[in-house]
Amino acid sequence: MNERLLNLIGKRHPVIGYIPSSTDPKRTWFKQQQAYYKSLNARVPIYFELETEYDPEKIKDLLACDAIHLSGGSTYNFLYWLRTRRLTSLLKDYVANGGVLIGVSAGAILMTPEISTTHICGEEPSHDLNDLSALRMVDFAFLPHINKIEAVENKMIEYSIAQGRKIFGCLDGDGMIVNGNSLHCVGDLILAENGKLKSVVN
Repeated sequence: MNERLLNLIGKRHPVIGYIPSSTDPKRTWFKQQQAYYKSLNARVPIYFELETEYDPEKIKDLLACDAIHLSGGSTYNFLYWLRTRRLTSLLKDYVANGGVLIGVSAGAILMTPEISTTHICGEEPSHDLNDLSALRMVDFAFLPHINKIEAVENKMIEYSIAQGRKIFGCLDGDGMIVNGNSLHCVGDLILAENGKLKSVVN
């Protein structure tokens, strides 16, 4: 995954911006990501919070990064604040102009058409969001943490029927790389489509 990510970014020492799903006043999760990316010879100098420390003057620096990391956490809170700060269209333009988005858990779900897969994860709704539409950067749904969800295969099958959409399920530590029309799965993922389930191994 790391090798493919760096190849996608296309720079030996990339600069990565970080958007947390919720406020991180002690920078606990941010520091962990800085250490992780440092091991890949990447820098994460930009902490771009959407809530209490929001600074619109940092948007230019954020969008100048080689990649932007969308953290895990509350998907509902993340979507609410992305909309509130009017960043959804900016992120879509960023990708259209060659930027790379990296999503972990909630951050990955946000790239899909809508976030209702969070119900399968057991996430509680917040902010009274009735419109669950997300960034729509891919045409399928994504479900992380399938190793921690009871009867996950049945739930994915039910989702594929109810929503009429493909849904990929991902173990912790695995992932997906999407580059234009190219999709590559890293690890052993499962796919539910039209009520049928199959393994996806690349």
